Amino acid sequence: MRVITRHTVLVVGAAALGLAAVALAQGTSAPGAHPPPHGVPGRLLAALGHQPFILLFLVVAAGYALGKVQVKGVGLGATAATLLLGMVVSLWAFQSFHVTYAIPEFTSTVFFNLFIFAIGMKVGPQFIGGLQREGRHLLLLSLLVPLASALLVYLARFVFHLGPGLMAGILSGANTATPGFGAAQAALGGGAVKLPAGTTLEQARANLTTSYALLYSVSMVVFTVMVKVLPKAFGRDAAADAKAMEKALAGEQQAPLPGTAESFLRGNASVHVRVFRVESPEVDGHSLAQLAHLAPRAGIERVLHAGRIYLPEDGLVLHRGDEVAVAGPVGLLLQGPTRIGPEVNSPLGDVRVETVEIVAHKADLVGRTLGELAREEGHGLYLNAMFRAGDALPIDPDEVIRRGDVLRVTGSRRRLEALQKRVGHLVRPSLVTDIITLALGLSLGAFLGAITVPVGGVKFSLGSAVGLLIVSIGLSILRTHNPAFGGPFPEASRELLEDLGLNVFIAILGINAGAGVASAVAGGTLVPILVVGVIAALVPPTLAWAVGQYVMKMNTAVLMGAVAGARCNSAGMRASQEATNSIIPAIGYPVTFAVSNLLLTLICYLFALMG
Repeated sequence: MRVITRHTVLVVGAAALGLAAVALAQGTSAPGAHPPPHGVPGRLLAALGHQPFILLFLVVAAGYALGKVQVKGVGLGATAATLLLGMVVSLWAFQSFHVTYAIPEFTSTVFFNLFIFAIGMKVGPQFIGGLQREGRHLLLLSLLVPLASALLVYLARFVFHLGPGLMAGILSGANTATPGFGAAQAALGGGAVKLPAGTTLEQARANLTTSYALLYSVSMVVFTVMVKVLPKAFGRDAAADAKAMEKALAGEQQAPLPGTAESFLRGNASVHVRVFRVESPEVDGHSLAQLAHLAPRAGIERVLHAGRIYLPEDGLVLHRGDEVAVAGPVGLLLQGPTRIGPEVNSPLGDVRVETVEIVAHKADLVGRTLGELAREEGHGLYLNAMFRAGDALPIDPDEVIRRGDVLRVTGSRRRLEALQKRVGHLVRPSLVTDIITLALGLSLGAFLGAITVPVGGVKFSLGSAVGLLIVSIGLSILRTHNPAFGGPFPEASRELLEDLGLNVFIAILGINAGAGVASAVAGGTLVPILVVGVIAALVPPTLAWAVGQYVMKMNTAVLMGAVAGARCNSAGMRASQEATNSIIPAIGYPVTFAVSNLLLTLICYLFALMG
């Protein structure tokens, strides 16, 4: 199998355009005059046009497979590979067999919104800390990238004599800014555009649509690869910087916040269950209440006596030869319990230990100190962390528990169920996703993004992506205060929504792009569109990176997300996460994405009016 180098995307992209050029050289028949597809490839591609579901997920599967191929740590990644494959298949079908693919836009909107919502549900707690650290820098980058890109496109107008609609299409496509494209369409339909003699409104609209569709696809692929290469090109280790930021945001406590993906994954790994056989004279014939002083922090969970298993009670007496299952931190199990007798291998030790979170709201818990709780309820239970208003607190016996505090506790299921009767609801890890919260969150985010504010003839809106980010980030922050809020949202489900949502959206984009690429080739505008578009897509992010690294001294992982957001490029943000193996790039994404989108919407509207 051939491996992918960092230049593969350019080679394959050139090959895709070569297909279009060859097909164009062979001539294009009038609509309705095309013979039916011939040969096995033609019939197969035509059949896939009638089965878009099969086509879509074949492209997704192939894109994931191709994305895993890399050399020296560099590859396309799943997102760029999926988009590239979708474009090649679509262009091949259109140019060679006159088969046009058109998967409904609503489908791509659904999956893209799921992706955006999943990102917000992960990044919420870190977003606040990152914004406090880098807020001013994020705002400057969100202005720098779109303004620099707009300036380059405007200057190119005089070099390439760009026709009506092309400036707005190139700017919106090069920055993958769909709201900007929509604003330009509104400008052309408003009747205020002054077109040159001999140019019709239909031609201007065709220029806008073709340049946008072509550059959206091309710039998405190129920037996705570029964002992975930038840190190495500037001599930075993005993965190491991401880990450093994670550590800085977590603080000294290093305890995952309640309601986050990691809150139940780490638990208390030091709590184990071991089995000892009673042989010591100081244990033989004594009750559990009398023996509590041997290891007050270790809890006896089960006792095997005369072939029968007993649950621990203060009056239960141990005898020589009994087996005792003891739960506790490893250090304690290697000290006190060894005075019971030798450790043995016994199924008696098969005791399930869980980590749960308790939200303090009952009188039995609120107002008491941790020390009091430990003495009265804590035997056999182990406090991992304590949180107040989303912040971790040091574990101090004199710390008073307040209403709304969250305690993360590890213990056997039997002891946790007994505790639940006293303190109320326990939040346990779950594999079930609360669909009500998911559906309502998606609806609210889309509604927020749909609210429009007219300003001087231009209707501004946040867009569904920004609206969904606001709602999901807010929801994830609320869950750090009360992990029971909104029901369970397991990390496995969130990751599925994130990965599948983005890559299905990207696959649809590539599959629908074939006709637009062919139109650009046939119209003779391919070279100007590509040259200006690629410059406008890549030069401003590179400039922003240099400013962010050398002038602002930003964390590399945050900078990756900020540049992707300023380029309105969700795939680039996902590629940044893959490169760093961290959620940190998503901290820099929402602010720059929102501001840049709004600015590009206005500029694209003005460019369209300029004709």
